Amino acid sequence: MPEMQILWAAALFNLLLCFVDTNALRLSPLPVMAAEAAILAAAFFLPFTRPGRAPGRFDALLLLMVISWLFFAILRQQIDPKYLRDVAIMPIFVLLGLHSRTEGFHPRLFWLHMVIVAFALWEALDVQGFVRVFSIADYFAHTRGSDSQDWWVDSGLYLSAVRPEARFLFPDLALHRLSSVFLEPVSLGNYVVIATIWLAGWWRQIPRTMAWVAVAGTLFLLVGSDSRMATVACLAILAALPVKRFIPRLAPVFVAPVVIAAMVLAVVLLGLETGLDTFGGRIAHAVELFHDFTLANWAGLALDKLKAAEDAGFGYLIMVHSLPVAATIWILLFRRELRTVEGRYMHLAIAIYVALNLTVSWSIFSIKTAALLWFMLGRSIREDEEAPEAIAANGASVAQRSPLRSAT
Repeated sequence: MPEMQILWAAALFNLLLCFVDTNALRLSPLPVMAAEAAILAAAFFLPFTRPGRAPGRFDALLLLMVISWLFFAILRQQIDPKYLRDVAIMPIFVLLGLHSRTEGFHPRLFWLHMVIVAFALWEALDVQGFVRVFSIADYFAHTRGSDSQDWWVDSGLYLSAVRPEARFLFPDLALHRLSSVFLEPVSLGNYVVIATIWLAGWWRQIPRTMAWVAVAGTLFLLVGSDSRMATVACLAILAALPVKRFIPRLAPVFVAPVVIAAMVLAVVLLGLETGLDTFGGRIAHAVELFHDFTLANWAGLALDKLKAAEDAGFGYLIMVHSLPVAATIWILLFRRELRTVEGRYMHLAIAIYVALNLTVSWSIFSIKTAALLWFMLGRSIREDEEAPEAIAANGASVAQRSPLRSAT
């Protein structure tokens, strides 16, 4: 199953490069960019080797992203491949999921999960030994072009491994924020939410022993990462489980506008203030950024507030791609007539996670976790299209259908 090899590579390539940087050869940013480009290229070209590959919605979305990126680069007289790469990950890995083979996905994902748990346990039990093998601060300094003081705490871990204030979960616990294979806690927190979506959405398909072991591992990773966003997102995703049979088919489309409206209401009604390193403070900062936007920012013509958007993913997405393009991307990703309960739940859960992440961060664009997230969206579309009720409704057999063509 080469799809899983690509997903494993996306999750682990930074760990492997950090090992090389620590123990063999000082790296520059080039190997990181080359590794990521190779992963994206493999994910893009693999579906072309599968029968039934035909142009469809996500090809159109990818083409839209390329055209809009070039358009705004010309207008701004500034070109940055990162702006395209951040969003191109979405359709590329959705297409990979759409054309993935069906056998062995869940056991292979379970073993990736166990690798992530094992490295987190090692980091928790022997942080000094972990840092001797993986010098995280030096790796980020060498490959991101900054002094290591910008990246590390006394332990040699990534800067956010220690909060200025007490831990969010279990404040008395004498444990730093774990990073595991992702090398920084934010991505581990993001992975926890994705693992929760995997377990909640596909519980019946996962071998039972593996499922319960994975649940225990996910709880450990949640406490270890001490992620506020992950905690809120997991609770919201799990809260939708009891009512998943009643989820409207177009509910995922409205998640982003509802979350943005809730952000504004929270700031107005609760008096949330900026400048605080809290979940509320991050939300207030994101709303303030919207307030400070000019027409040029909404239209994607000015990037003067890009630095402030590091903790405001919605603001970053709109500023870089414009409000109309950002809205189109969201609609093309999540507007779909899904026939199965599982398909609707998976789409809603992923939309909830993406929207909540974008309130306080742009970490949703990191390939370390984004690859698996968007692959799961594509796979859920494929399974929805191949479900017996979908086939009966459309009057066609699976053999007569292309997952991509039917997803258009």
